[in-house]
Amino acid sequence: MRLASACLLCLLVWWGPASAQMTGGNATVSTTEIVTAALDLTCQAYQPIGICIWMTCTPLGCEFDFSVRAEHYIPEVVVTAYPFLGNTSWPESNGFARSTEFAEDGGASDEGGATVREQALKFKNSDVIGSPGVADYWLLAAASTEALPFCTPLTYPMTPYFVSNFDPAWRDPTVEAGLSLLHVFERVGRGAATFASLYPRHGFVTQGHDYKSALTAAIRAMDIVSQDYQPHVYVPLDAYGTPGQGQWPPQGVAEARYQQLTPTLEACAVLPDIDDTLYPHDPYAGRLNQTRGNAWQVWRPYRCCEPAGAVLIFTL
Repeated sequence: MRLASACLLCLLVWWGPASAQMTGGNATVSTTEIVTAALDLTCQAYQPIGICIWMTCTPLGCEFDFSVRAEHYIPEVVVTAYPFLGNTSWPESNGFARSTEFAEDGGASDEGGATVREQALKFKNSDVIGSPGVADYWLLAAASTEALPFCTPLTYPMTPYFVSNFDPAWRDPTVEAGLSLLHVFERVGRGAATFASLYPRHGFVTQGHDYKSALTAAIRAMDIVSQDYQPHVYVPLDAYGTPGQGQWPPQGVAEARYQQLTPTLEACAVLPDIDDTLYPHDPYAGRLNQTRGNAWQVWRPYRCCEPAGAVLIFTL
């Protein structure tokens, strides 16, 4: 089963004024601010990485040409993790999540407060929505040249790829029981610090720290949408992609970078980014946003070159 897609025009419907707030655990981010954050050149990390050799043959013979091959990151989606249905830190996305027969209120389990009781159980809804900022990268791809190529994104603005309230498996860990055995050693953590296991990929997290549980839920959701044929209700990130010569879109989320949007905007990073096992204090305390949850813009790397002939024969 797959959720219905949204079109590019949805960007205009959902666009709203800037409204960033930070009041304790109630920080929010607006669509306008997400678009601005998507222009971060550090996150984009554009760089030439080689050349593509192209060949065009006619009855008179074959000609060869080349174009620059480049790599850069694209802000594909915004992933949110939050406890209460209809109350995310990105208010303009709230309309995607509605009550269902099996999840009328969202089911917010919240034992242990914000940072205590490492073995407490928390529940997080999680949504993966096409970033409104990806529209700019569609425009860049349309203006791509052989000397300055920009890759074609796989995702579309304001398109729902995963809305946990429509996925029964997000509340039923038995659905992934078999997969959990195959991935028993996969975890969410950094160094010696383990937040939680990656599987089963559902909203219940045995982790008392609110930020760690939110990040775990977000990474689980991203792991689902970055693959095909998973036992969940979702749309894969590559569902609308049309592979072509000179385009190497990302595979999986191993190279993904997360740009924190709430409670404050932070630089892109591979998360988790801190091994806090030996810290005398909580290095994640400044990232708590317990009431509305957290939001991240997720960037993945693309590699591409502009066609300069009929057939791509090799790359250097």
